[in-house]
Amino acid sequence: MSDELMQKSFYGDVPSIVNSSEPHMACLLLVDTSGSMAASRAIDELNAGLNQFKEQVCQDKTTRDVLDVAVVAFNDTTRVVQDFVPVEYMEPVTLTAGGGTYMTPALRTAIDMVNQRARFYRHAGTEPYKPWIVMITDGMPLDSIDEVAAELHDLEEQEKLKIFSLGVDNYDPKALHKLCGPKVMKLRGHDFSSFFDWVNKSMRSVSVSTPGERPMGVPLPESVDKDTSDWM
Repeated sequence: MSDELMQKSFYGDVPSIVNSSEPHMACLLLVDTSGSMAASRAIDELNAGLNQFKEQVCQDKTTRDVLDVAVVAFNDTTRVVQDFVPVEYMEPVTLTAGGGTYMTPALRTAIDMVNQRARFYRHAGTEPYKPWIVMITDGMPLDSIDEVAAELHDLEEQEKLKIFSLGVDNYDPKALHKLCGPKVMKLRGHDFSSFFDWVNKSMRSVSVSTPGERPMGVPLPESVDKDTSDWM
């Protein structure tokens, strides 16, 4: 498949993939935009962090050329804010908050999108890294997450994806651990910049590894703690 396949964007025509001869990484950012994110003004800091993330990634050519990013927002409904594009073509994000916290439809959308991106890579002849889903939420789900949690567990066991979550304010640690196992973090305050810097450095670590190889871990920043609450 040619790198010249194009799609429309804020920036005009966008290549579907950059450097298809190189292994590629898909990272989907799944963000809670329920009403509680507005009460603490966390939504404003989240917007700033998402836009800064793009700038940080694009400073490193190796990561920029192999990372594709998507953004999905959820509250009462699920909305694809940004379908997968090479990270340098990620559009500016301005999210607004309102409504409740319904996780299952959003997670199913995320799973479908990373699976579809994996199929695209195979069709393009591009070797994929394991895709990441990074979920950010400040609330507890208003719907049942049992079935989608089991599905995520199975997909991780099959090495088809990795899911991480970042809890903000009054998040539900048991729900996030059910979805992500031990890969749950919590943010101190509302400054997302250091967390997205961690995601950026993690993507950089992946980009210099070989697909299937375990990349070098990146220490969490001071403003982010590992959630070690009793969840089993």
